Amino acid sequence: MAESRAIARYVAEKFEGKGTALFGKTVEERALVNQWLEVESHSFNPLIEPLVVQLVFAPMRGREPVESIVKDHTYKLEHLLDIYEAHLSKNKYLAGDFFSLADLSHIPYTFYLINVAKKGAPFTSRKHVNAWWEDISSRPAWKKVAALALTKE
Repeated sequence: MAESRAIARYVAEKFEGKGTALFGKTVEERALVNQWLEVESHSFNPLIEPLVVQLVFAPMRGREPVESIVKDHTYKLEHLLDIYEAHLSKNKYLAGDFFSLADLSHIPYTFYLINVAKKGAPFTSRKHVNAWWEDISSRPAWKKVAALALTKE
């Protein structure tokens, strides 16, 4: 398996019942997690990945970001995050009131945009999105991963 989403699902299923229930505890919760995983894959990732490529990885390779890509994807991400804001005003996490694989799948690129590129305003300017981000990015396991990522830069 080479695709990170497939690997994440595999690990979550393999270790289901040990630690955090990343798919929830009911069939309904699992359906909501899967719905938000699709949102991440098809709506969120296509907007944030080009931003991270332009604002983090291009400078690491000595290239200037393409401003038209940054501007366009930031604009579109802000509009998508308005939908997240409305949803998170009624739910602590994406699939409801429990941390899930759906939340976890949003962390890596968001981390790079906020903590490395220092372009977190689309997240931090929205009350509920910011609270969600602060919660999911402060989990002890993620803090360990983030510390490793920041020491390699």
